[in-house]
Amino acid sequence: MRTTNKVITSTLAGLLAGIIYTGSAFAAPLLCNDEGDATRNRMSIDDSQVSACLASGTGNLTGNPMNDLFLNSAAGSGYTAVGKSDDATPAYNLSFTQTNGSGTWSFDSSFWDDFDAGAIAFKFGTGNNPDEWFVYELQDGVSSGDWSFLNVFSRGGGLSHIGLYATTRVTVGEPGTLALLGLGLLGFGLTRRRAQRA
Repeated sequence: MRTTNKVITSTLAGLLAGIIYTGSAFAAPLLCNDEGDATRNRMSIDDSQVSACLASGTGNLTGNPMNDLFLNSAAGSGYTAVGKSDDATPAYNLSFTQTNGSGTWSFDSSFWDDFDAGAIAFKFGTGNNPDEWFVYELQDGVSSGDWSFLNVFSRGGGLSHIGLYATTRVTVGEPGTLALLGLGLLGFGLTRRRAQRA
């Protein structure tokens, strides 16, 4: 019997390890550019880090709600600008590296304590050749990753800055939590009282 349990346990452990390994092996680059046009500049990030390309286009991402192209798009509704890497003191230590059309990005994981959802934006200098900015929806809890840029026009191409956008976290205040706990205890007490009478 013990041998059977060991075999079952080791089989289950092997299956779990295989599922975890396979999940990471299937990560794929998530492409982003305006309308999926292969004749335009495009970039990609691994889909284990981002869940969707929200928007891309030509122009600038300023972080200012008055003229930020992402914030003023349908995809940007509900988001607010948190900061940019070229700010004097970047929010959440937002930063990036780049070497020959690829690099890394990162910010402090404390961002996820403050916000429900986030998006990361990339603004390239391409001599106004489309597309030059890209915004990706972040996977929950992810605060770093890799990026790759394909500069179809071979003009400029350097990453100017990255930006961080977020939606505000919805929290239940402590009085509401205590009220819910009180209602639950009251319901439990009434149920128990009925059971004792029966």
